[in-house]
Amino acid sequence: MLMTYKSPLQTYVIWHPKFKDGEKYANRIYNLLCRDSSNPLSRGIGIPVYYRSSYPIGDTLPIPIEFKDSKRNALIILIDDEMFNDDNWGDYIAELLKNVNDKTRVFPVALSQYAYHQNEGELNKSQFIQLDKQNGFETKWALLKHAILHDLSRLMIDVESSHEDSNMEVPPPIKIFISHAKLDGESIALEFKNYIQNNSKLKTFFDAYDIADGYDFDTQIKNNLKNSAVVVFHTDEYSNREWCRIEVIVAKRNKSPLVIVHDIKKGEKRSFPYMGNVPTIKWNNRFEDVIDLTLMQVLNNKFSREKIEGDIKLFELDKKYNVSILSSPPELFNFIDLELLKNTDNEKRLIVYPDPPLGVEEVDLLNEFDKDLQFLTPIMLSKIV
Repeated sequence: MLMTYKSPLQTYVIWHPKFKDGEKYANRIYNLLCRDSSNPLSRGIGIPVYYRSSYPIGDTLPIPIEFKDSKRNALIILIDDEMFNDDNWGDYIAELLKNVNDKTRVFPVALSQYAYHQNEGELNKSQFIQLDKQNGFETKWALLKHAILHDLSRLMIDVESSHEDSNMEVPPPIKIFISHAKLDGESIALEFKNYIQNNSKLKTFFDAYDIADGYDFDTQIKNNLKNSAVVVFHTDEYSNREWCRIEVIVAKRNKSPLVIVHDIKKGEKRSFPYMGNVPTIKWNNRFEDVIDLTLMQVLNNKFSREKIEGDIKLFELDKKYNVSILSSPPELFNFIDLELLKNTDNEKRLIVYPDPPLGVEEVDLLNEFDKDLQFLTPIMLSKIV
């Protein structure tokens, strides 16, 4: 008998239908967390995003939210003057808040000076993402995007929201390893570390380590495997340094979130071949963009792995196949570990990785090494059930 599937996380964007920028924010959130609506085949995290704004015919409020349909829920409430002045919406928010459980986070977004009085006594001011004093949609969106990525990552790791009141000091849940070449990357790496340590919100989430030559990186990253990420500052000298190359290999072997920041000034005599198949960003003097990309990778890895584990159980694939999970698209590098995971029982091997599927040309290349391996994504699993 098949089990009932529950998504690891669902997100709801809630706004008053008369808020003119409401749908614009909602669409940006959808593109950020699910996938780009203008390019549906693009690679995205795949988190379900639902809207609550329009009303069913004959009603004056959106439909309720079924919190039990997902393991975790996030409510992003865009509070403007229209919502504040509509008593029906106050009742709707109050009803939602009654059903909030310990796996649900509420993110009220202040887009008006009166937003802090919305459902006063039920919404704590410390919970608010404060955008009311910011000017311009893009400025507000940049702050909202960062807050969403930060707090949904915390939710997936099952730690308290950064907007919650707490006098308790808890260790940062994510260790971020900063990989760089000492010769031409040390200054930017130290600036990045200081940027994190001087930002109280980031400091509660990231424990930043500057990796130095001889640092026992292999042991450290293995000890913190579940909650670690690596940021590489890719400068001209990076690929020439033995320890830098080791750090990339260790991160990949341990399937840690990995982000490459390109800061090549002149060029390289030889590029390091194992720095591909990961997100990259061109250095633009904005550490916040590096942080956002790193947060996306942390969130993507956590969500994708848990979703795939749920899919495997749902279709009982572990009873039919020897299943391996990848939190990023497969590459030739993975065959080292796939070979080690082989057993002698001649079980059918299945490799499941996040959507969208690789192109035929890449899959054909992978199967040249092992024609018996099946590489599938969640949307392809119905083919073999």
